[in-house]
Amino acid sequence: MKIPFKVSARTARLIGRENVATSKGAIIELVKNSYDADSPITIVFFDNYYSEIKESISNEEYLELIATGVPEQLLNKVYIRDGELYAKQDSIDEDEKKLLKMLSKKTVLYIIDLGEGMTQDVIINNWMTIGTDNKAVQYRSNKGRIKTGAKGIGRFALDKLGGTCEMITLFDKTVKRDMDVDGNVTDYTGYRWNVNWSSFEVDSATIDTINADLVGLKSNSLGDFLHIAHAPNSLINLLDHQDLSHGTILKISELRDDWSDYYVNQVFSDMEVLVPPEESDDFKIFLYSSSKPTEYGEILSYICDDYDYKIVARASENQKVKITVYRNENDIDLLPKDLWNRKAFQIEPYTENDFRAGCWNKEYTFGELLPGMSVVDTTDSFRDIGPFQFTFYYLKRSYDSFDAKRFFYKQINASLRKEWLDKFGGIKLFRDSFRVRPYGEKNDSAFDWLGLGARKSKNPAGIAKKGGGYKVEVENVAGAIKISRLTNVNFEDKSSREGLQENKTFKIFRQLLNAIISVFEKDRAYIAYEMALYDDEKYGHIRDKEKAEALAKRIVEESRKKTESQSKTDNPSDGESDDKAQLAMMAELNQQKNEEIEQLREEQRILRSLASSGIVIASFSHDLTKINEHLGGRYDKLYNLLASKLQPSVYDEIEDRKNPFAVISRYRKEDIKLQNWLNYSLNTIKKDKRKRSNINLSTYFTSLKKEWGENFNDRAIEFDISKVEKVVVRAFEIDLDSIMHNLIVNSIEAFILLKEDRKRRIEVKVHPTDSSIIIEYGDNGPGLSADITNPEDIFKPLFTTKRSAETGEEIGTGLGMWLVNTIVKEYDGDVKLLYPNIGFGIRIIIPQKYK
Repeated sequence: MKIPFKVSARTARLIGRENVATSKGAIIELVKNSYDADSPITIVFFDNYYSEIKESISNEEYLELIATGVPEQLLNKVYIRDGELYAKQDSIDEDEKKLLKMLSKKTVLYIIDLGEGMTQDVIINNWMTIGTDNKAVQYRSNKGRIKTGAKGIGRFALDKLGGTCEMITLFDKTVKRDMDVDGNVTDYTGYRWNVNWSSFEVDSATIDTINADLVGLKSNSLGDFLHIAHAPNSLINLLDHQDLSHGTILKISELRDDWSDYYVNQVFSDMEVLVPPEESDDFKIFLYSSSKPTEYGEILSYICDDYDYKIVARASENQKVKITVYRNENDIDLLPKDLWNRKAFQIEPYTENDFRAGCWNKEYTFGELLPGMSVVDTTDSFRDIGPFQFTFYYLKRSYDSFDAKRFFYKQINASLRKEWLDKFGGIKLFRDSFRVRPYGEKNDSAFDWLGLGARKSKNPAGIAKKGGGYKVEVENVAGAIKISRLTNVNFEDKSSREGLQENKTFKIFRQLLNAIISVFEKDRAYIAYEMALYDDEKYGHIRDKEKAEALAKRIVEESRKKTESQSKTDNPSDGESDDKAQLAMMAELNQQKNEEIEQLREEQRILRSLASSGIVIASFSHDLTKINEHLGGRYDKLYNLLASKLQPSVYDEIEDRKNPFAVISRYRKEDIKLQNWLNYSLNTIKKDKRKRSNINLSTYFTSLKKEWGENFNDRAIEFDISKVEKVVVRAFEIDLDSIMHNLIVNSIEAFILLKEDRKRRIEVKVHPTDSSIIIEYGDNGPGLSADITNPEDIFKPLFTTKRSAETGEEIGTGLGMWLVNTIVKEYDGDVKLLYPNIGFGIRIIIPQKYK
């Protein structure tokens, strides 16, 4: 026999009251329903006139409270007759608390829209059906709006808000026809629907046994049902100018939360960021409160016009993004004319004309924004993201006078910026004209959902740091991202309606947004660095002189004090003694500085060595699954023990997987491999490698080939050093190791990504010229990623194209090629990229003075 599933009535409570995270979120869900119903406006009205103990009430209000069930005896304990009014007296606190508790129960929440309303069929089959898919199937409204709901649980937000609900709905007869359950046309114009949510908490009740009351109506105006005792005049005036022939009124009573003015104001502030900035005016939201009848009204979306930078990125369906960068940070009229003569400001988009234009734009592919992602992404996740728009604002909260001078900053109102950022800061996500919470929510863990704070912590570089690396601070940004259900189909709601599911598409989308922000960061850092360099060249010597004079003054003062402390017989007026003391102190300071510099250089070499070791070990961690101090001869002993009892020839005709001697031989090879890696790791930081010595490059590369031999064999890589001439270079061997090991690791990882079937090959050439030693390195792998717009970026610190195929996050260190370039520069050499037809190539040039 077949038996049906049953759902307990308590499930409805879980879906509603416990699954909608907050009361503010529940109100927003109901506002979204108004939008989906094609309403031009939504009104959220808190009839909270008695949400707090008033200093005085009128005689009418006194009688009204008694008529609604407040005991007269309790009222007289709190209020005393004073002429035409009842004034609050010095009552007992417990009496006031008891009265306030009773008054708070009288607060009622109204949500009113002038949409198309609901017929009996819609109420029964959509409104009363849990998890209906009607919005997922019919995703456009009659007026063409893309519906914001899709889970079919929005009406249970009512349970989150209050214990009972009355709904009055009049349907638009021009677009809907009402029929009963038997398919007969009715003469009703709308319906009254009532539900008591406590019915769902009856023990053992199932969802199909719980009923709501539905009564047909014959009215032509919602105004017949809007008898609100404490409606503000502004609300009445608004309704007087509206078409009330159709729409829906939700009256929620027995509210579960305190809705005094403090909490109403929070809802008003939240709803200011409910719709994206600069949205069309075909849908307006109004909020009113009877306790503060003059303080609220239309909720306007936020717009920022006082920014330092604004970025507008528009992504198309073909995975391209047009990014426009608006600059508003520097005062162009203050910029000196000779600044534009600098080489850095002769290239676009950094010329004087670019600055005066106020903005520049460029189109990027998704692959160029996330270089390396297209190589590892086998499911084409970029296509799943779809079109979107991202508006990003950067506003610094303050600056000091020194930065103002060297960066030519415009003046700002710091207090106004702080107030605006505290209210509207954070990157918010909007879908089809409504905000998706909790992204960018203040005081929520999802405020920094893009991880900008973590990016800054990893690289806290200043704005003018040489080599870049500047990352923006999360507290200084605001923004809006717009997506759509129609074009971003893989962004699915969580069942709680609080955020989107953390699937692969959404994770890569976040990385894409970070890459767009990086375009701004690079632009701002480039300008700041060049301006700081200009300032140092023009005024640095003056500042250095001032510092030197201050130091000299301090030395003289210390010398004077020392001299005065000596006995008068020590000839205190001897100027020569003062000079010698100053020179001795200067020499001591200079010696200390030289020692500190040398120590830092030594630390730098060690760190480079450790960084290289870390890169290699991390890249081949699967080869180092276990390290055992008994590596080496342990399997030889096992082989001999087994052979003393059993002849190996017995297994000559047996396949290797069943041959114990063959298995032992395989294990021995794995031991040797582990030993090789351990030897490499230990040899890299040997003390003698950190001493400058004469190194025969032919001998060095022969040894290098032997060190990497097993790894080359395992990966079928030919390492050709036949064109390495016998050239001697005076260098630190650890520096050569850092260069070559990083290059080899990159080649091996590139071969893994190679999709063509060809023989793998690495070639090193070395030859001298009259002025230099030339080292050329190349492989026949896939070469640099086509997504890299500027190949020279590979030498920048933290630049990497190694990404997770699942999240799009960078998994490479971004230090390998930076280390190569840095080391060569320390030898006064140069690194140049080669561009072979196949693979990757690099040329290292070291001056002959190191020969």
